[in-house]
Amino acid sequence: MGSRFLKDAAAFLLAVLIGAALVTYHHRAHFDPHIVWDGFTLPGFDAHVYVAMAEEPRVFTVGPWGYRILLPGLIGALAPPRLIVPGFEWAARISLVLASGLLFVYLRLLGGTLRAALLAVVVVMATPSVGAVFANPFLVEPFALMLLLLALVAIEANASAWVIALTLLLLSLSKEIWLLLLPLIFLKSRAEGIQTAALRTLRMAAPALWVGLLMRWTWSPQPGAPGGGGDYLAALASIASSVGVFASQFLLGGLSVAAVLALYREEAREYLLRHALTLLPLLALPLFAAAYTGEGAATSFFLDDVRRLLIYVVPFAAALAVHLDPAHGRPRDLPASPWLQTAAQVMIVAALAAPLSLDHYSRADLRTSRDGPYVLGFARETLRMARKLDRGETVVLDPAERKFAWGVSPPRELQKLRFFLRNGFGALAHYGIHDIKMRETAATLLVPVLEPRRLSIRVTMDARESAWVTFQSGGRKVGEALVGPQAVTVTLDVSAALLFRGDNPIELRCEMAGTALPRLLRLEFSQPRATP
Repeated sequence: MGSRFLKDAAAFLLAVLIGAALVTYHHRAHFDPHIVWDGFTLPGFDAHVYVAMAEEPRVFTVGPWGYRILLPGLIGALAPPRLIVPGFEWAARISLVLASGLLFVYLRLLGGTLRAALLAVVVVMATPSVGAVFANPFLVEPFALMLLLLALVAIEANASAWVIALTLLLLSLSKEIWLLLLPLIFLKSRAEGIQTAALRTLRMAAPALWVGLLMRWTWSPQPGAPGGGGDYLAALASIASSVGVFASQFLLGGLSVAAVLALYREEAREYLLRHALTLLPLLALPLFAAAYTGEGAATSFFLDDVRRLLIYVVPFAAALAVHLDPAHGRPRDLPASPWLQTAAQVMIVAALAAPLSLDHYSRADLRTSRDGPYVLGFARETLRMARKLDRGETVVLDPAERKFAWGVSPPRELQKLRFFLRNGFGALAHYGIHDIKMRETAATLLVPVLEPRRLSIRVTMDARESAWVTFQSGGRKVGEALVGPQAVTVTLDVSAALLFRGDNPIELRCEMAGTALPRLLRLEFSQPRATP
């Protein structure tokens, strides 16, 4: 027994070293000295959102990414601000190295031989899905893969309910795929009776369900305009028309071929049957994600999403492939560890109350935008302005100074984003470099506030022709002004009762906006200093 343990320990270390070597290889293969990621230039929408989350982990950003808080929260808590961006890349590498070791443990628990498990680690870490991580290391996939393997190890090893519940909870804070593991837990306990298996599954899922529901109840954005539902027929049509584009990705670098060949063995077929309800949705997930455009119409197909999300299928393909070894043995359990169960209990109890410590700052709904720089700039500038107001400082927003257009202005001038403009000022008004004019009868300004105290707003406007502009906050009129060719300044006194902690909308209404085109010349905001 001692000799077998030492062999497994040595092989585990070898698997970790294999993972580290292949991670280094992928990193060097994707390294481009001409591309430098920083707090202003990032690859894609998701990267901007996760960086914004890491900078302010307690404040909600945008759904559904905002609920995948575990990795950004850890980076935000452990890394100083200047290391947040490189922190994501290091987290991706570390996660993949640890995933290599966990994959080895998982395959050994299934009965895989040392040679088969080690070979599978090599093949898995060489797959295109793992390589895709390094094209955009800011995504949660490598971290979620590590947590998925941790949960699979706990389930396969018949760990205590507390330990399995903890792994599900951690995975739920990184990716919604944790729900796909519940059928596996149920089937593992089905021999004890359907009712017993269902209750056991529910107990293990309860912490993740509680934390997820509590977060979505107390930590969610303001209600936004109803979005159009996904056009699933269009998504299916896009998938069908792109079969020739993505089919080769499902080969997983040849791993899928080995997995299919292994099905000649009865043990492999039994494994596939037990995991079918988990594996099939994971196979479909990349296709629907790739066909989704964010606006309800699937008119494009994004191959990179298929390659990236197939990383969650890789452990199951490897588990089938190791059955090709004629010496494949019977599944094993890990010895029970009382201290591990105690640690899991403590962590779960702490996690159940953790959502209550989040900042309940009411964030404007940003789900309608798939514009990463805008979401990042909006998250930064709203909190910067709110904190200035909270300190009793006067905040001046001058359109002549706030000019930023993505792709035109230098990225480091993102702080000049006109984040305070919402609807009614024309398309992409936040990226404006020209005059700010009302284009619709109703327009909205946003005023971020940390504490609902009396707010003074001085608005300077003019217009092509005389027109009345009415200002509302919280559905109540707080002032009006007759604007015209001569600039007019109106002071609005907004009571604390009409404000809340968050992004407060101030609505402007002008029936003649289409012809008068009221123009904002200057905005000044001030609050009494917060009392200690």
